[in-house]
Amino acid sequence: MTKLYLRAGHGGDHIGTSGYGLVEKEENLRHILSIAEKLAVYDVELKLARTEDVTVNLSQSIGEANIWRADLYYSGHHNGFHDSRAYGYDSHIYTYPSEESIRAQDTIHPLQAAVWVKWGSRDRGQKRSNFAELRETEVPSILIENGFMTNPDDNELLKNPAFLEEFDQATVRGFVELFNLKLKEDTGVKAETYIVKQGDNMYRIARNNDLTLDELAKLNPHIDDTSQIEVGDIIFLTQPTDFEIEFAEMNRELILCKKKVEEYEETGQQINTLSKKYL
Repeated sequence: MTKLYLRAGHGGDHIGTSGYGLVEKEENLRHILSIAEKLAVYDVELKLARTEDVTVNLSQSIGEANIWRADLYYSGHHNGFHDSRAYGYDSHIYTYPSEESIRAQDTIHPLQAAVWVKWGSRDRGQKRSNFAELRETEVPSILIENGFMTNPDDNELLKNPAFLEEFDQATVRGFVELFNLKLKEDTGVKAETYIVKQGDNMYRIARNNDLTLDELAKLNPHIDDTSQIEVGDIIFLTQPTDFEIEFAEMNRELILCKKKVEEYEETGQQINTLSKKYL
Protein backbone atom coordinates (compact mmCIF):
# COMPACT_ATOMS: atom_id res chain seq x y z
CA MET A 1 0.00 0.00 0.00
CA THR A 2 1.22 3.51 -0.85
CA LYS A 3 2.54 5.42 2.16
CA LEU A 4 2.34 9.23 2.22
CA TYR A 5 4.06 11.29 4.89
CA LEU A 6 2.38 14.71 5.20
CA ARG A 7 4.10 17.51 7.09
CA ALA A 8 2.53 20.85 7.95
CA GLY A 9 5.50 23.20 8.10
CA HIS A 10 6.38 24.97 11.39
CA GLY A 11 3.95 24.73 14.32
CA GLY A 12 4.00 25.51 18.02
CA ASP A 13 6.81 27.93 18.80
CA HIS A 14 7.70 28.25 15.11
CA ILE A 15 5.04 30.38 13.44
CA GLY A 16 6.72 30.73 10.04
CA THR A 17 5.75 33.80 8.04
CA SER A 18 2.62 35.91 8.43
CA GLY A 19 0.72 38.66 6.71
CA TYR A 20 -2.62 40.46 6.63
CA GLY A 21 -4.06 38.39 9.45
CA LEU A 22 -2.79 34.97 8.30
CA VAL A 23 -0.16 32.92 10.14
CA GLU A 24 1.80 30.33 8.20
CA LYS A 25 1.82 27.52 10.76
CA GLU A 26 -1.99 27.64 10.89
CA GLU A 27 -2.51 27.68 7.11
CA ASN A 28 0.03 24.88 6.61
CA LEU A 29 -1.93 22.73 9.03
CA ARG A 30 -5.26 23.60 7.41
CA HIS A 31 -3.93 22.41 4.04
CA ILE A 32 -2.48 19.15 5.37
CA LEU A 33 -5.60 18.25 7.38
CA SER A 34 -7.81 19.01 4.38
CA ILE A 35 -5.91 16.77 1.96
CA ALA A 36 -5.61 14.03 4.60
CA GLU A 37 -9.40 14.06 4.98
CA LYS A 38 -9.88 13.86 1.21
CA LEU A 39 -7.33 11.05 0.88
CA ALA A 40 -9.18 8.99 3.52
CA VAL A 41 -11.47 7.51 0.85
CA TYR A 42 -8.48 6.07 -1.04
CA ASP A 43 -6.51 2.91 -0.42
CA VAL A 44 -3.48 4.71 0.99
CA GLU A 45 -1.64 4.81 4.31
CA LEU A 46 -1.08 8.27 5.82
CA LYS A 47 1.21 9.56 8.52
CA LEU A 48 1.01 13.22 9.60
CA ALA A 49 3.90 15.01 11.30
CA ARG A 50 1.35 16.97 13.36
CA THR A 51 -2.42 17.28 13.59
CA GLU A 52 -2.53 20.30 15.89
CA ASP A 53 -0.55 23.41 16.75
CA VAL A 54 2.47 21.81 18.43
CA THR A 55 6.20 22.08 17.93
CA VAL A 56 7.56 19.11 15.99
CA ASN A 57 11.30 19.03 15.47
CA LEU A 58 12.19 18.93 11.77
CA SER A 59 14.78 16.19 12.20
CA GLN A 60 12.14 14.15 14.04
CA SER A 61 9.79 14.36 11.05
CA ILE A 62 12.54 13.50 8.58
CA GLY A 63 13.68 10.55 10.68
CA GLU A 64 10.13 9.30 11.07
CA ALA A 65 9.52 9.41 7.31
CA ASN A 66 12.83 7.69 6.59
CA ILE A 67 12.25 4.87 9.08
CA TRP A 68 8.68 4.41 7.84
CA ARG A 69 10.00 4.29 4.25
CA ALA A 70 7.34 6.63 2.93
CA ASP A 71 6.66 6.55 -0.80
CA LEU A 72 6.54 10.35 -0.66
CA TYR A 73 7.39 13.02 1.89
CA TYR A 74 5.16 16.04 1.22
CA SER A 75 5.75 19.30 3.10
CA GLY A 76 3.30 22.20 2.92
CA HIS A 77 4.50 25.79 3.40
CA HIS A 78 3.53 29.36 2.52
CA ASN A 79 5.91 32.07 1.39
CA GLY A 80 6.70 35.54 2.70
CA PHE A 81 8.99 38.39 1.60
CA HIS A 82 9.86 41.92 2.71
CA ASP A 83 8.68 43.22 -0.68
CA SER A 84 4.90 42.75 -0.84
CA ARG A 85 5.02 42.68 -4.63
CA ALA A 86 6.42 39.13 -4.60
CA TYR A 87 3.64 36.68 -5.40
CA GLY A 88 2.82 33.23 -6.75
CA TYR A 89 3.23 29.51 -6.11
CA ASP A 90 6.31 27.30 -6.48
CA SER A 91 7.42 23.79 -5.58
CA HIS A 92 10.83 22.42 -4.60
CA ILE A 93 12.71 19.15 -4.78
CA TYR A 94 16.33 18.53 -3.77
CA THR A 95 19.19 19.99 -5.84
CA TYR A 96 20.20 16.43 -6.81
CA PRO A 97 16.84 14.69 -6.77
CA SER A 98 15.90 11.07 -7.19
CA GLU A 99 13.91 10.01 -10.23
CA GLU A 100 10.91 9.47 -7.95
CA SER A 101 11.13 13.04 -6.61
CA ILE A 102 11.31 14.41 -10.16
CA ARG A 103 8.25 12.39 -11.15
CA ALA A 104 6.39 13.61 -8.06
CA GLN A 105 7.11 17.25 -8.89
CA ASP A 106 6.29 16.77 -12.57
CA THR A 107 2.91 15.32 -11.56
CA ILE A 108 1.85 17.47 -8.61
CA HIS A 109 3.24 20.88 -9.57
CA PRO A 110 1.27 21.46 -12.81
CA LEU A 111 -2.03 20.62 -11.10
CA GLN A 112 -1.40 22.94 -8.15
CA ALA A 113 0.08 25.72 -10.26
CA ALA A 114 -2.89 25.67 -12.64
CA VAL A 115 -5.21 26.62 -9.77
CA TRP A 116 -3.09 29.64 -8.85
CA VAL A 117 -2.89 30.78 -12.46
CA LYS A 118 -6.63 30.28 -12.98
CA TRP A 119 -7.36 32.53 -9.98
CA GLY A 120 -5.10 35.32 -11.21
CA SER A 121 -1.75 34.63 -9.53
CA ARG A 122 1.27 32.99 -11.17
CA ASP A 123 3.41 29.87 -11.40
CA ARG A 124 6.92 30.66 -10.15
CA GLY A 125 8.19 27.33 -11.44
CA GLN A 126 9.52 23.94 -10.44
CA LYS A 127 12.63 24.58 -8.39
CA ARG A 128 15.50 22.52 -6.99
CA SER A 129 16.70 23.59 -3.55
CA ASN A 130 19.08 22.54 -0.80
CA PHE A 131 16.45 22.62 1.98
CA ALA A 132 17.11 20.25 4.88
CA GLU A 133 13.71 18.60 4.38
CA LEU A 134 14.71 17.68 0.85
CA ARG A 135 18.39 17.02 1.45
CA GLU A 136 18.07 14.75 4.47
CA THR A 137 15.04 12.71 3.48
CA GLU A 138 16.02 9.30 2.16
CA VAL A 139 12.66 8.92 0.45
CA PRO A 140 11.12 10.85 -2.49
CA SER A 141 10.26 14.34 -1.26
CA ILE A 142 8.65 17.58 -2.36
CA LEU A 143 8.07 20.91 -0.60
CA ILE A 144 5.51 23.47 -1.78
CA GLU A 145 5.36 27.21 -1.13
CA ASN A 146 1.66 27.89 -1.45
CA GLY A 147 1.60 31.59 -2.31
CA PHE A 148 2.88 34.70 -0.51
CA MET A 149 1.07 35.69 2.66
CA THR A 150 2.84 39.05 2.38
CA ASN A 151 1.24 39.80 -0.99
CA PRO A 152 -2.28 41.28 -0.66
CA ASP A 153 -3.69 39.45 -3.71
CA ASP A 154 -2.23 36.04 -2.82
CA ASN A 155 -3.37 36.61 0.74
CA GLU A 156 -6.96 37.23 -0.38
CA LEU A 157 -6.93 33.93 -2.27
CA LEU A 158 -5.67 32.15 0.84
CA LYS A 159 -8.74 33.47 2.66
CA ASN A 160 -11.13 32.29 -0.08
CA PRO A 161 -12.75 28.89 0.80
CA ALA A 162 -13.57 28.17 -2.85
CA PHE A 163 -9.95 28.70 -3.92
CA LEU A 164 -8.60 26.61 -1.05
CA GLU A 165 -11.00 23.76 -1.82
CA GLU A 166 -9.98 23.74 -5.47
CA PHE A 167 -6.28 23.79 -4.57
CA ASP A 168 -6.65 20.94 -2.06
CA GLN A 169 -8.63 18.90 -4.58
CA ALA A 170 -5.89 19.46 -7.18
CA THR A 171 -3.30 18.27 -4.66
CA VAL A 172 -5.21 15.07 -3.98
CA ARG A 173 -5.64 14.53 -7.71
CA GLY A 174 -1.86 14.78 -8.01
CA PHE A 175 -1.36 12.01 -5.45
CA VAL A 176 -4.01 9.87 -7.16
CA GLU A 177 -2.33 10.23 -10.56
CA LEU A 178 1.19 9.78 -9.20
CA PHE A 179 0.47 6.53 -7.37
CA ASN A 180 -2.63 5.37 -9.27
CA LEU A 181 -4.58 5.38 -6.01
CA LYS A 182 -7.84 3.45 -5.93
CA LEU A 183 -10.94 4.18 -3.90
CA LYS A 184 -11.56 1.90 -0.95
CA GLU A 185 -14.22 -0.68 -1.70
CA ASP A 186 -16.49 0.64 1.03
CA THR A 187 -15.45 3.91 2.63
CA GLY A 188 -18.68 4.36 4.55
CA VAL A 189 -18.53 8.00 3.43
CA LYS A 190 -21.30 9.22 1.16
CA ALA A 191 -21.81 12.76 -0.01
CA GLU A 192 -24.97 14.55 1.04
CA THR A 193 -27.20 14.93 -2.01
CA TYR A 194 -30.31 16.74 -3.25
CA ILE A 195 -32.52 15.59 -6.16
CA VAL A 196 -33.69 18.44 -8.38
CA LYS A 197 -37.46 19.06 -8.39
CA GLN A 198 -39.64 21.10 -10.72
CA GLY A 199 -38.98 24.83 -10.28
CA ASP A 200 -35.56 24.38 -8.64
CA ASN A 201 -32.47 26.33 -9.62
CA MET A 202 -28.87 26.12 -8.43
CA TYR A 203 -28.99 29.48 -6.67
CA ARG A 204 -31.98 28.44 -4.57
CA ILE A 205 -30.45 25.05 -3.76
CA ALA A 206 -27.19 26.74 -2.70
CA ARG A 207 -28.99 29.32 -0.55
CA ASN A 208 -31.16 26.68 1.16
CA ASN A 209 -28.04 24.72 2.12
CA ASP A 210 -25.86 27.62 3.32
CA LEU A 211 -23.58 27.47 0.28
CA THR A 212 -22.59 30.05 -2.30
CA LEU A 213 -23.40 29.32 -5.92
CA ASP A 214 -19.68 29.04 -6.65
CA GLU A 215 -19.17 26.54 -3.84
CA LEU A 216 -22.11 24.44 -5.05
CA ALA A 217 -20.84 24.52 -8.63
CA LYS A 218 -17.42 23.22 -7.54
CA LEU A 219 -19.06 20.31 -5.71
CA ASN A 220 -20.91 19.37 -8.91
CA PRO A 221 -18.49 19.18 -11.86
CA HIS A 222 -21.05 17.08 -13.79
CA ILE A 223 -23.23 20.22 -14.13
CA ASP A 224 -21.54 22.12 -16.97
CA ASP A 225 -23.93 25.10 -16.85
CA THR A 226 -25.42 26.04 -13.48
CA SER A 227 -28.31 27.77 -15.24
CA GLN A 228 -29.32 24.49 -16.87
CA ILE A 229 -30.38 21.76 -14.46
CA GLU A 230 -32.96 19.06 -15.01
CA VAL A 231 -35.60 17.48 -12.79
CA GLY A 232 -33.98 14.35 -11.34
CA ASP A 233 -30.40 15.68 -11.45
CA ILE A 234 -28.25 14.65 -8.48
CA ILE A 235 -26.80 17.72 -6.73
CA PHE A 236 -24.00 17.15 -4.21
CA LEU A 237 -24.08 19.30 -1.08
CA THR A 238 -20.84 17.90 0.36
CA GLN A 239 -17.69 16.64 -1.32
CA PRO A 240 -18.43 13.57 -3.51
CA THR A 241 -16.09 10.74 -4.37
CA ASP A 242 -14.99 10.12 -7.96
CA PHE A 243 -17.40 7.17 -8.11
CA GLU A 244 -20.32 9.34 -6.96
CA ILE A 245 -19.49 11.98 -9.59
CA GLU A 246 -19.35 9.30 -12.28
CA PHE A 247 -22.76 7.97 -11.19
CA ALA A 248 -24.24 11.50 -11.23
CA GLU A 249 -22.85 12.04 -14.75
CA MET A 250 -24.50 8.83 -16.00
CA ASN A 251 -27.76 9.79 -14.29
CA ARG A 252 -27.67 13.19 -16.01
CA GLU A 253 -26.97 11.62 -19.41
CA LEU A 254 -29.97 9.35 -18.96
CA ILE A 255 -32.21 12.32 -18.04
CA LEU A 256 -31.06 14.27 -21.11
CA CYS A 257 -31.57 11.24 -23.36
CA LYS A 258 -35.12 10.78 -22.08
CA LYS A 259 -35.77 14.49 -22.58
CA LYS A 260 -34.51 14.29 -26.16
CA VAL A 261 -36.72 11.26 -26.88
CA GLU A 262 -39.74 13.16 -25.53
CA GLU A 263 -38.89 16.12 -27.77
CA TYR A 264 -38.64 13.82 -30.80
CA GLU A 265 -41.97 12.20 -29.95
CA GLU A 266 -43.64 15.60 -29.57
CA THR A 267 -42.18 16.75 -32.91
CA GLY A 268 -43.41 13.53 -34.52
CA GLN A 269 -46.90 14.09 -33.20
CA GLN A 270 -46.89 17.66 -34.54
CA ILE A 271 -45.75 16.48 -37.97
CA ASN A 272 -48.39 13.76 -37.96
CA THR A 273 -51.13 16.30 -37.10
CA LEU A 274 -49.98 18.68 -39.84
CA SER A 275 -49.76 15.89 -42.42
CA LYS A 276 -53.38 14.88 -41.74
CA LYS A 277 -54.48 18.51 -42.16
CA TYR A 278 -52.67 19.36 -45.37
CA LEU A 279 -52.20 16.02 -47.14
